[in-house]
Parts: sequence; C-alpha cells; structure tokens
Amino acid sequence: METKTYTTIDLRKGMGEILDRTRIAGEAAAITRKGKTLAYLVPAEWFEQMIAQQPAGDRHQDAA
Repeated sequence: METKTYTTIDLRKGMGEILDRTRIAGEAAAITRKGKTLAYLVPAEWFEQMIAQQPAGDRHQDAA
C-alpha cells in the first residue's frame, strides 16, 4: 500500500479530509515539514493491533 504524503500546511487546511481518508479508506499518511517526515497517521485499527502484539514489558506505561 502506498503512503500518501502531506505537508503540515496540507494537514492544517484539510485535516477532516485527511482523517476521513485514513479512517474510511484505510490509507496511511506521512506528515512532512521542510521535506522531512515528522509523523505518520495510520488507521486506529493498525495502531491498536501493533500495540496488542507488543510484549507487555515493551509497552509504555504512564506513571500514575
């Protein structure tokens, strides 16, 4: 699957559309600034599956 690339300006102007494409169409998105990738936006299901597959000791836990 091809990852679509958006600049931070694209994200600001079209956040709703980009989120819909990620959620509904299952498309991953790379967010860039000045040609460097800052983050990836992926469907929640992808992220949840990745977290579920990690050993319990590798998961980040917030201090209570």
